[in-house]
Amino acid sequence: MAAFLTDEWFALVRDTAASWPARPGVDAALQIIVAGTPKGKLQFVVRVVEGRVADITIGKSDAVDCTVQCSYADASAMVQGTLDREVAYMRGDLKIDGHYTAYILRLQPLFESAEFAVAGQSLRERTEF
Repeated sequence: MAAFLTDEWFALVRDTAASWPARPGVDAALQIIVAGTPKGKLQFVVRVVEGRVADITIGKSDAVDCTVQCSYADASAMVQGTLDREVAYMRGDLKIDGHYTAYILRLQPLFESAEFAVAGQSLRERTEF
């Protein structure tokens, strides 16, 4: 089991996404900010290239399409499948600054894929929340 949002967990995400099929045009760089983690605010960058998680790096970057912010509780609930990301966005619990279409539209084929659903279930089973 990997603790949620730790280096070990990020490695699980990368490994899980490595076998996804290529999806040309499904590309985005996201700055993710999660407030209220057990270690305080966590910032990391996720780079999606052709529908695959190419990299996850702890820290900040200005070379991103958008910044996605939420609380630790909401991030955990989204990964656990108990909170839909679109519902969180509409409620204002998931904030997107910058080119929000990169997250809302460009990544939609990935979010709606069977591989993403299977990966989510696999991560839930191997994550300590």
